[in-house]
Amino acid sequence: MLMVAVDTRSLVDGSQHRGIGTYVANVVAGLEARDDVDVVRVPGAPDPAAGRMGQAVGWWRRDLQLPTAIAKTGAEVFHSTGQHPPRRAAMPWVQTLFDVIPLLRSDPDMRPYRARWRRLAPRYRRASAVIAISHAAAADGIMHLGLDPDRVHVVPCGVSPAFRPPTVRPGAEVPYLLTVGAWGPHKGFAEATAVVSALAEAGYPHRLVMAGAGDPWSVAQVRDVVSRAGRPDRIDVAGFVDDIVPLYQGATALISTSRAEGFGLPAAEAMACATPVVAFDNTAQPEVIGDGGILVADGDVAAMVTALRPLLDDERVWAEQSARARQRAAAFDWHRTVDGHVEVYRRVLASPAVDRT
Repeated sequence: MLMVAVDTRSLVDGSQHRGIGTYVANVVAGLEARDDVDVVRVPGAPDPAAGRMGQAVGWWRRDLQLPTAIAKTGAEVFHSTGQHPPRRAAMPWVQTLFDVIPLLRSDPDMRPYRARWRRLAPRYRRASAVIAISHAAAADGIMHLGLDPDRVHVVPCGVSPAFRPPTVRPGAEVPYLLTVGAWGPHKGFAEATAVVSALAEAGYPHRLVMAGAGDPWSVAQVRDVVSRAGRPDRIDVAGFVDDIVPLYQGATALISTSRAEGFGLPAAEAMACATPVVAFDNTAQPEVIGDGGILVADGDVAAMVTALRPLLDDERVWAEQSARARQRAAAFDWHRTVDGHVEVYRRVLASPAVDRT
């Protein structure tokens, strides 16, 4: 029996409705369902009601206490699943790498995140192994964090069986495009609003539904972008949607205008629902979407509008792209993801000890 301690703070620290939380929830559930793995959860996060200063102190305290908490589990391997690696671990330690987007972009809003990445980079380098969720994330980690390529293993994310095509395609009273993602300066929300504005000016009736987790501050940023759009009357800010599957199923297409992604779960989830995807060609998006969607030049709003029009005009084109999307989505399965994680754990245990001081 392999005993693995897993950092599960992303399930309670506000990340549970984001991609990181989805990843941690599915990996932990998959590990716990196996009969050859014993999982010890290492929880802990500041009280969300503690205020900004209280949470900062809480995170600082947890950072100091985490090595002791890891040691007390008695596990053979520790898996750090979030974006804040431990200072050290008294056992072989596997670190997940989602992306290094702040180091790839010059957005002023990302300045504090860039500083954080530079501060934490040595911790990533000390991990016994790094699981990157895409080849793009792995390459960026090697280049920008100085990771040893021999310690980096690519294990893609999966898609839950809940994301599936509808038995009967729902007919929306007003057709809509969908974009899904939490607020970030790299998410391309301005480009998404520009796409629907251009379609509106061309005579299409489609609205844009913007869904994604977000605290009040983040939602305010999204609404600010919408207020400056060419056609704010065509945009609905849905915020967090508890059951997003019907929203995927009813959309004419998912548009991914993000300028950088470590993986891009919304695209994979939309494809699993047989919903066509049109995305900017950057970072991990071509790797995940493949031939299951339509890729256009990064940042080119006009090209995205051009790519969307055949889907909106011709039902046969839509059906062909829908079939391609569903076929591509079959490549992503959480069971295979968990199998890949266990393989990395066992490889780490079988390898010579590495420096984790």
